[in-house]
Amino acid sequence: MTIAAHRFDNSKRRRSDHHERQRMLTPEYVLEPIRRLLGGIGLDPCTEPDNPTTAAKFYTPPQDGCAEPWDAATVFCNPPYGEARTRWVERCIDEGHRRKVVLLIPAHTETRIFQKALAASTSALFVKARLRFGIVRNNGRQEAASHGSALLGFGVDLSPLHALGVPMTTTKGENDNATSDP
Repeated sequence: MTIAAHRFDNSKRRRSDHHERQRMLTPEYVLEPIRRLLGGIGLDPCTEPDNPTTAAKFYTPPQDGCAEPWDAATVFCNPPYGEARTRWVERCIDEGHRRKVVLLIPAHTETRIFQKALAASTSALFVKARLRFGIVRNNGRQEAASHGSALLGFGVDLSPLHALGVPMTTTKGENDNATSDP
């Protein structure tokens, strides 16, 4: 093993889905327009005990909100950014057939899960700048994302949130029968 090999060993860099650094509280400047758009957040399946999204119903650890019932008309989901993210995104896609869902996700456009979510969404918004999450670290600085973020809407049009970033309407379903022929 070379001296720098540890830098490329993902098993040494991964954090558990319950690790403190997986907590990324959505900033209020993002939440408020989402609340207005949805007419309030009916469910936040993965939040903190003090319910910063002010959702009518919410789940907090140790509850697994991804496995609990999502029985509200509107859902906002900022899932853990660890390996569990895939099942949260898949749940948002599934629930988007029955209710309005807004998903905040890292804009890792090269990943399969992002591409799957974008293809299933009815609208998307790429956030203008890196988000500053609502957690102050030991050094007194607010946690900032190391990447861009996107809001994906399932059954909801995100274009009214244009002040937050660049909205787009997706072509969900239009290319289901497309071929590779020009």
